Amino acid sequence: MKHNINLDQLKKIRNFIRVNTGINFEDEKLTGVFKRKISEVIKNEGYPDFETFYQDIILKKNKKLIEKLINAITVNETYFFREEYQFEDLINYVIPELDKIRPPSESINILSAPCSTGEEVYSIAIYLLEEGHYIKKRDFVLLGIDIDSSAIKKAKEGLYSERSLHKVPEELKKKYFIKEGNMFRVIPFLRNAVSFEVVNVLDRYKMKKLGKFDVIFSRNMLIYFDEINRNETIATFHSILKEGGYLFLGHAERIPPQLKLFKPVKLGKSIVYRKEG
Repeated sequence: MKHNINLDQLKKIRNFIRVNTGINFEDEKLTGVFKRKISEVIKNEGYPDFETFYQDIILKKNKKLIEKLINAITVNETYFFREEYQFEDLINYVIPELDKIRPPSESINILSAPCSTGEEVYSIAIYLLEEGHYIKKRDFVLLGIDIDSSAIKKAKEGLYSERSLHKVPEELKKKYFIKEGNMFRVIPFLRNAVSFEVVNVLDRYKMKKLGKFDVIFSRNMLIYFDEINRNETIATFHSILKEGGYLFLGHAERIPPQLKLFKPVKLGKSIVYRKEG
């Protein structure tokens, strides 16, 4: 590169990312990790300077380059059974309620958006299997989506470090994972029971093509969005949830009451948002 990336250039990339993914970075974060990650993409892709790189990005000449840029800046820090009280409340309160109101022939569809590298989807599947009663009674569909294609690839491979499994009890590790060196792979049965797709939550057309869901987990994504993209995403979730469906958010996230799209409900230790007519 002929020069370092300056603040104005970083802001250009930030604006592009915000428009295309909804993710927003505060000014103080731009010159730290954000700058390092952008610099690495430019260097690794062999661009001589920022402007050449930016032109290819803004004109969308190279879709793979945009994919690499998005993959570089997305946050994928997660692990199995994270905030596990929500999985417990899903099993103890939400699933029994849905089982009552949905026809027996109808599957219960659960979406994880974003799913990162898949730990959340597999955690839900393990909780359903361990409960055992409802999964014998009816079909479940578990789908994870993420904008990061490399995260989705890892989710499909189902190969995780000891750190990712630090909250998984030893007996469940032995039951649902196969040790491969110092890594753990999800057993084939479980990998085949769930699905993963690369989807941007801001792409309303692709979101609606996914179908209708009874439960959506969207934890710790909305905190990275600005108000416009946050409200748009909440509206999209509302449109793809069935009546009486539930939305789980991260513990620091709330739906603004003025939107009036969901009713907040306290179930166990969780505040869950229910879609009502």
